Amino acid sequence: MKDSLFIINPASARGGTPRKWADQRIRLAALGIDFDEHVTTREGEATGVTREALKAGATRVIAVGGDGTLGEVVNGYFDARGTTINPAASIGLLPSGTGSDFHRSLGRPDWIRALTSNETRSIDAARAEFTERDGNRNSRVFINVASFGLGGEVSELVNRWRKTLPGWISGSARFAAAAIAALHRYRNVPVSIRVDEREIHMSSNLMIVANGKFAGGGMMLAPHAEVDDGLLDVILTDSASRLDVIKQLPRIRRGGYLTSPRVTELHARKVSIDSKTPLPIDLDGEMVGYTPSSVEVLPAGIRFLSADERR
Repeated sequence: MKDSLFIINPASARGGTPRKWADQRIRLAALGIDFDEHVTTREGEATGVTREALKAGATRVIAVGGDGTLGEVVNGYFDARGTTINPAASIGLLPSGTGSDFHRSLGRPDWIRALTSNETRSIDAARAEFTERDGNRNSRVFINVASFGLGGEVSELVNRWRKTLPGWISGSARFAAAAIAALHRYRNVPVSIRVDEREIHMSSNLMIVANGKFAGGGMMLAPHAEVDDGLLDVILTDSASRLDVIKQLPRIRRGGYLTSPRVTELHARKVSIDSKTPLPIDLDGEMVGYTPSSVEVLPAGIRFLSADERR
């Protein structure tokens, strides 16, 4: 096992990632970076490959794809109990996906320079517990954003349309179209939320627990989130109608929707969400299950390859 492993998702970026990787691997080889590569063939494969690589001695695992691919690698960085397999190892990203939102929260760093210099920073992650379709409980680590209700519906639609929409339709357009389609089924339900020690009861179908700032193809869902502050940004909407959401869509892209009287922003280390009707949950661009759910921050849980592009 070589020190660096690149895990390539050929389905990301609407099938465009293999072409991008072909260019990047030539550049990496020219820079003298010795690496292994693995091309995934199914959903979830990157998690197991990452775990085995770290156990075999790899010290850097880099996702080549979008937020979903990175999310799988992040899960492989931890064992099933949420413990880091090798705290000295690092993970990274060569962004190429439908949304590719997480790298925006890091300021679009120079990924190649990070690889050649081995520059890293410690960033937070979060571990979510949720209910699967069959009723069983499961858990998963995420690095960017968890959304509950409308966000989960949007994610499911975007992923369902991957093979049916033309490749020239951009990621942001796909998310916008999915949001409009999901709004047809939008209904508020009674929700009970625990934010650290605070209990909140409200009527909602749109809640966000964020480590990163962006999701949904560049929407600034959590403008005040920081990936290294040891806290999660919690965005709650109370009794927001379908029309309220539609009016706020342009402002969501810029993060301006937080000024709405229907929106509350909090910060927490742990969040629990239960609802009268199960709400779908999106983690890093993948619909994984339903409420009830709990989310807990993993402070400085990941050593991430990152170099400031301005240097």
